[in-house]
Amino acid sequence: MLVVDFKEASFIEGRLIRVARKKVEIELDDEETGEPALATVKLADGVSIDLSVVGEKVRAVIVDGKVARVIPIPAVPLHHAQAQNKVGIQS
Repeated sequence: MLVVDFKEASFIEGRLIRVARKKVEIELDDEETGEPALATVKLADGVSIDLSVVGEKVRAVIVDGKVARVIPIPAVPLHHAQAQNKVGIQS
């Protein structure tokens, strides 16, 4: 059984901009203005990030003020299944 002791955990969602020197930069929407804002957060010890997700939308799990995990958010596929206009068309 694995027991994890931490004080606080939360997450942020945004676009992963950069990974450098035990820090990550994530672009998010400012809650007050709605404008893009850049959050710089330290990485927890032993955390590795797949560099192929840089530029993609991610969810970062923050534990005790440091990024414990970065999870890519899959893009929602666009379905172009619109109803066809069959008025005046006979089969």
